[in-house]
Amino acid sequence: MSNVELVRRSFEAFARGDLEEAFAAHDPERTEWRTADDEPDQETWKGIDGLREFADAIGDLWQNRFDGVQEFDEFIEVGDWVVCPWRAELRGKGSGVEVHVDETYAVLVSGGRIVRVEEFRSTEQALEAVRRR
Repeated sequence: MSNVELVRRSFEAFARGDLEEAFAAHDPERTEWRTADDEPDQETWKGIDGLREFADAIGDLWQNRFDGVQEFDEFIEVGDWVVCPWRAELRGKGSGVEVHVDETYAVLVSGGRIVRVEEFRSTEQALEAVRRR
């Protein structure tokens, strides 16, 4: 399976809340998920347990986060990285306010497993970051 297909399957499963399938593509010991630099509580979540905590945290914020509302654009392969632009209309859990989100994941694949996810606000930022490495 190609890196793009591995990442696509994992993130499509994540979008619909199938965390078992989503996290099966991750290296259980080495995986990390780094939230965007401009997040109020920027953090790096480590290991499968950390990813589960992360999913719980964003599920607590958004009423519909895992309802398949994420729409992915074309995935872009850059060496061992896969850049995944996406957008969604998310609804706040407490407020019900709808928010349009455009974000891009940069996903590092090593040994056929996802080992790192980094969040960026634009595809251009993600591409620039992975090309520098």
